Amino acid sequence: MGQDLHTLTGAYALNALTPSESVRFEDHLADCDSCVQEVRGFTETSALLASAAAQTPPEELRERVLAEVARTRQLAPAPERLPEPRHRVWPWTLGLALAACVAVIIALGATVLNQGRQVDELRSNEQQIAAVLAAPDAVSTSAEPMEGVSVTVVHSESLGNLVFSAHGLDDLHDEDYQLWLTRHDGSVYSAGVLSVDDAGFVLPVLAAPDEGTEGVAVTVEPEGGSDQPTSDPVMAMPVTG
Repeated sequence: MGQDLHTLTGAYALNALTPSESVRFEDHLADCDSCVQEVRGFTETSALLASAAAQTPPEELRERVLAEVARTRQLAPAPERLPEPRHRVWPWTLGLALAACVAVIIALGATVLNQGRQVDELRSNEQQIAAVLAAPDAVSTSAEPMEGVSVTVVHSESLGNLVFSAHGLDDLHDEDYQLWLTRHDGSVYSAGVLSVDDAGFVLPVLAAPDEGTEGVAVTVEPEGGSDQPTSDPVMAMPVTG
């Protein structure tokens, strides 16, 4: 463990150190308040990664399948010996039933494919977030913009990514919190709408800041987000590293 102990906060929070490395780093933590704060921020962020990858099948999927089954006419059992006609003519009702079955299969296949893609995207996003937290050059910046609200930004210059997380945000109705990256020249660009659970925890957001980015800000926007901020920021902080 020849690297600077201060750079191991992310790896420690992710349990990526060996037992001997963990013991040595914990000895370091006893005398380093800044690392204690960084480990706390990393731990809060990494605790949200599992929920980011969780997928629950939509409740309406089962209802749609059962509804299609109820509307689709089932074929009667064929007789044991059926003479083979020279030219087989399918009844039009049978054709409709087959068409309905094909439609159901296509619809279910599209739904499963779409859900599979979503899971793959979430898994990739989770892996990239974990990589930022464990990066040797990861720099964590924390702030409390208002009472009861804690915000953490972890930035890795070598990976070119940052991770934003927060907790303590109030629940909004018909509005969303939106994350913005701010540049030196005063311009901003969106990093997406924040997903806040019932406990006020924000699922970690992965963003790739451009060369001129100097900070992050959060505003309250109409549901679904805006192209540009429509309100004053409820919080803003610099990105270091």
